[in-house]
Amino acid sequence: MMEPIAKVAAGLDTFSRDCAVTVALKISDDSCKMDEEQRSLFISLYDALPPYSSDLFDERVHDLIREARISPDATLFGRIKIERETAMAIITQEKMKRFKASVRGALLIAQLQST
Repeated sequence: MMEPIAKVAAGLDTFSRDCAVTVALKISDDSCKMDEEQRSLFISLYDALPPYSSDLFDERVHDLIREARISPDATLFGRIKIERETAMAIITQEKMKRFKASVRGALLIAQLQST
């Protein structure tokens, strides 16, 4: 049986997967205002994303996130900020809030179904 977070990640459309990458960028450069539990949840979601063709990012975005997790520094944060701000200009704050709420709801349902 698939883990709840993997089930939620697999069910995301391309726009939602791009939202998940954007949240991972925000967590990577510490510009995210979520608590540690929520950060952990959304990084787990990012880690569970299946390979996909992004509408907003090229493959290098995953290298940025990986580098920030291993050895964060100011130069890297500057590059992440550009990616993050460009994505947020397209996604919008309102759609990002809806995405996060939908993930929390879908995860709750997936957890209930797995018990």
